[in-house]
Amino acid sequence: MTEPTNRQLAEAINHNADLLEKHLGEGVHVHRQDAPSKVWAVRHSLGSLRPLIETYDSGGNLIGHAVNRQTQTFASCEIVFAVPMSGTAIIRF
Repeated sequence: MTEPTNRQLAEAINHNADLLEKHLGEGVHVHRQDAPSKVWAVRHSLGSLRPLIETYDSGGNLIGHAVNRQTQTFASCEIVFAVPMSGTAIIRF
């Protein structure tokens, strides 16, 4: 079995994120960050102050992040990276 390419991984993550958002509805928000940035401002409206956040770079790799707790609300959060990143965040409560 061959290893999937980064593009295939990214496509699979975006497909799975779309399915989560469609089938779980109000419990999941998918944020896509096209322009690289050190801070992703996300409006999720999930009603949770500490949602579960998974972040993936544009190549489909799971990446580490921090959340700015000082600006976090029940409807939004800021995801912070050490360097500018683009990719996808999957937010669940």
